Amino acid sequence: MKELLNILRQEVELHEQLIAMLQKESEGFGRLRGSELLKLQGEKSRCVRASVRLENERIQLVDQLADSWNVGSKELTLSVIISRVTEEYSLPLQQCFDKLKSLINQIHKIADENSLQASGRLKSVESSIRFMSQLQNGPPTYSDAGKIQTATSTISRTEV
Repeated sequence: MKELLNILRQEVELHEQLIAMLQKESEGFGRLRGSELLKLQGEKSRCVRASVRLENERIQLVDQLADSWNVGSKELTLSVIISRVTEEYSLPLQQCFDKLKSLINQIHKIADENSLQASGRLKSVESSIRFMSQLQNGPPTYSDAGKIQTATSTISRTEV
């Protein structure tokens, strides 16, 4: 049980780190440079990979526990384990389990909000690109000096 508790505590810690990164990402929209956002994305990916490794360790541990208890591993959920162990482990396991569920809900909420912000920004950029593209293909315009400009010509700095 000690090993299972240790794994759950590590998972809680990783989920807390992921929340901090998601919040940093959310607060940084429009302020962080692209390289900073990429670095943050890399950190989030490393955190998720570490969580997956811990999850696999936890599954293996529960499979071993199921074998020793002569129970099917699919039937042996964390709630069942908590109900079957002594109070020494049931309380800390339940606390970790509750904390983990709460963190996962927070992660979903923040990730959804970040997704909406990113989608909105992407639509704004697409709209700007479409507008600029239409300007380039539109009717001729005139420089400050009165010379006609086509979509492919440029204005020299002396004319501006």
